[in-house]
Amino acid sequence: MISPHLRRLSAAFGICVGICVGLVGIVGPALAQAPYPDPPNIAGVTSAASGSLQIAYVLPTSTFSYPVTEVQVTTNGANTWSSCGTVDGLCVVGGLTNGLRYVVALRSVNSAGPSQSSVNGSGVPKIPTAQNTDKITNLPRSRVTVTAAFNAASNNLGVNAAVTRVGVGTLPELKFSRDIPNKAVVERHLTVSATSDATGETQIVPGRWAWQDARTIIYRPTSWWPGRSTINITSDLDSTNLGLSGGSTLVGGTTLGTIYSFKTARALVGRVDGISDVMNVYIDNKKVKAFKVSLGGPNWRTRNGVKVINYQKEPAKTYTSVALGLTAPEDQYSLDAKWNTRLTPSGEFMHAAPWATSRLGRYNGSHGCTNMHEIDAKWIFDNTIPGDVFIYTNTLGETAQPGNGSGGLWNIPWASWVRKSALGGLPLVPSSPTPSISPTPTPTSSGSVVPSSSPTTLNT
Repeated sequence: MISPHLRRLSAAFGICVGICVGLVGIVGPALAQAPYPDPPNIAGVTSAASGSLQIAYVLPTSTFSYPVTEVQVTTNGANTWSSCGTVDGLCVVGGLTNGLRYVVALRSVNSAGPSQSSVNGSGVPKIPTAQNTDKITNLPRSRVTVTAAFNAASNNLGVNAAVTRVGVGTLPELKFSRDIPNKAVVERHLTVSATSDATGETQIVPGRWAWQDARTIIYRPTSWWPGRSTINITSDLDSTNLGLSGGSTLVGGTTLGTIYSFKTARALVGRVDGISDVMNVYIDNKKVKAFKVSLGGPNWRTRNGVKVINYQKEPAKTYTSVALGLTAPEDQYSLDAKWNTRLTPSGEFMHAAPWATSRLGRYNGSHGCTNMHEIDAKWIFDNTIPGDVFIYTNTLGETAQPGNGSGGLWNIPWASWVRKSALGGLPLVPSSPTPSISPTPTPTSSGSVVPSSSPTTLNT
């Protein structure tokens, strides 16, 4: 038999349970968690005011049940997001550099939080024509339209860098159809950037344009190009006033409003020391190989400085004393060598030298070439591509001159290079063209280069 006290407790408990369940049923839907929103769809990216981009977007219909309270933007794959303000289909992002292509993405936010990132868009902020004194708004009656030809591998690499990846020592060139009186305008309207293959991040590449003559300019980075990247040279030279010539105004043609591009491969840099007689090879800043070498001996010193690989390779070559003009009977030789990779048109090669095995890694005694073990010379032959960089130091020789090989222009002192720019001594501090280096060896290999014939000037 249940006591009256227990019956009263049971009744009270039942009333409480009923009321609580009822309340949950009433307030439950109001407290339900909203789903995360879907990202906006980018409809277009255009230049807005100077240094800004306007992104047009459309919110998907799935967001209407749980209203989006904010749209946010990020640039170049950064992890930071900025608010676009009100949700009105337009997002303006400022603080950008004119002429540089930016990758942008959006996300929407509701009470649950932010959505995933949208599909990327991209755009280039520009100075409005009305604010750009370099631009011509009313074309003069007497005018000449100027065009330009682009060569991403101007330092005689022997490849078309528009269709194949190149090493980080390439030097891109613009050659205009007319002599340019107003050279500073040209440099002001060219922006050089690199977009990483791995991250999609875009960054300015520090460096300087240098005029080689009245219509040709070459861009040299303060260091090497970033490896595994797309290099973009964004030109805003269309409708620019390039100066007077023979009473006519030179005007940048519409084709000068464009982006010139090329791609870099992995960053391969070799360092050859004439004291230790060792060649260290780095790929993407990691040491992958160390080779014993022998360089030029007395009276035949190998040149110091930067040397850049081009297309000239030969699997077999005969080196002779005749090619060097040696006539004394005791100086006569004829030597067959495998895996010859040319460094300079003056006759420096990296090649196998079985006759020099005893001095590899010990002392220098060649006629200027880099002597190597056969397996090491073959690795260089197989794994280097046009544009790869080799830096020679402590050889006791002179520095390779600008006209002597694909690396010659890299040996011009930076101060001298900058003097060839029309913009003068802008506050741009160069870094040494030497990559940061990790000592951890991680051997690797890449595709081979098809060998071709080369000039006949020979050393050994």
